[in-house]
Amino acid sequence: GKYFLVDCEFPNRCQFLAPFRCVRYHLQDFASQGNDPENEKELFNLRHVSLRNVIERIFCIFKSRFTILKSAPPFLFKTQVKLVLVCAHYITFYTKNVILMNFQLKW
Repeated sequence: GKYFLVDCEFPNRCQFLAPFRCVRYHLQDFASQGNDPENEKELFNLRHVSLRNVIERIFCIFKSRFTILKSAPPFLFKTQVKLVLVCAHYITFYTKNVILMNFQLKW
């Protein structure tokens, strides 16, 4: 199924994954040695914040490569979802094919 990764302001409901409240959450809380998660809730929060960090980094890359994503275009939500998917497919195609072709041409 599909899930929405949300912050703690949203309740944990069907298809919404929010971190546990009043439990360590931020990456720097786990960064130093010996600060491993102590229970299941802390482990969930660590994985939640790690995944959220990856998603934010991906969108930063997308926004730097595709300027249409920097503004808030007046598209329907479904169109916005399709736009992000097209950008992801373009990057995947480019890295798999164009870079590979350039490498093969040099040989």
